[in-house]
Amino acid sequence: MGESDVSQDQRLLVSQEIDELSSKTQTLQGNSILYNEVKSINTNFFPGPEVQDPLLNLGIEYENLKKKYLEESTLMKKKYLEECLERKQLYNEVIELKGNIRVFCRCRPLNQDETANESASIVDFESSRDNELQIICSDSSKKQFKFDHVFRPGSDQEAVFAQTSPIVTSMLDGYNVCIFAYGQTGTGKTFTMEGTPENRGVNYRTLEELFRILSERSSIIKYELFVSILEVYNEKIRDLLVENSNQPSKKLEVELQKEQWFKVAVSIIDLDSPETYRSRCIGQKI
Repeated sequence: MGESDVSQDQRLLVSQEIDELSSKTQTLQGNSILYNEVKSINTNFFPGPEVQDPLLNLGIEYENLKKKYLEESTLMKKKYLEECLERKQLYNEVIELKGNIRVFCRCRPLNQDETANESASIVDFESSRDNELQIICSDSSKKQFKFDHVFRPGSDQEAVFAQTSPIVTSMLDGYNVCIFAYGQTGTGKTFTMEGTPENRGVNYRTLEELFRILSERSSIIKYELFVSILEVYNEKIRDLLVENSNQPSKKLEVELQKEQWFKVAVSIIDLDSPETYRSRCIGQKI
């Protein structure tokens, strides 16, 4: 190593020491300025009794108002919950008075093929009664049938749901609810329950109503919704929510539990919106 290299290293060390001393000097200067500022503060900068006393009184008044507000809000919440419970009981008593089991009849209009064949409707309605219909027999006689409500060919999806929507609230109140369509092939069961994207049926409208009520009650109670879809055909149960429909469907067994509950091991989907049902459930159906 030559003399030039040693000299260069020494200069580097000296330069580093100078930088460190400069940094320490700046720190000392900053501390000195802060010390002088603190030293210059005197009692004149602090509020006297004429200011401290009103501030203390305001603080006490604030705490009293806060306590009063909490007591009133607790009381109002208690009254609100009591009113909700009473409303729930009265509401479900009305539903029970109407009948725990209600049977509706929906008559669809003639389709294009029936109209082209000049077929005639064999169903007759009394204009003043919405729970009766008559079937015209081949000998022109009439047989009368009574239901809880009869939907005529002109009844739309909204009218059908208006009769079924009250039990949606009962379900959220803890009651078991079942809505199903029964009839021959081609009578309009799928249209009534599922509908079309432009004209939704009972299933989708029920979910929309559920989420509407959930939103109203979100401040006092939290709900979780789950859905499963089954197909019962030829005495076989099929899970319609299986992800891969190309695989052979697993045989589903029905197990009888205590208190006559029936259990079926099926797929279950967590619902967070009606759109989830439309995309994940309706999309899986075949």
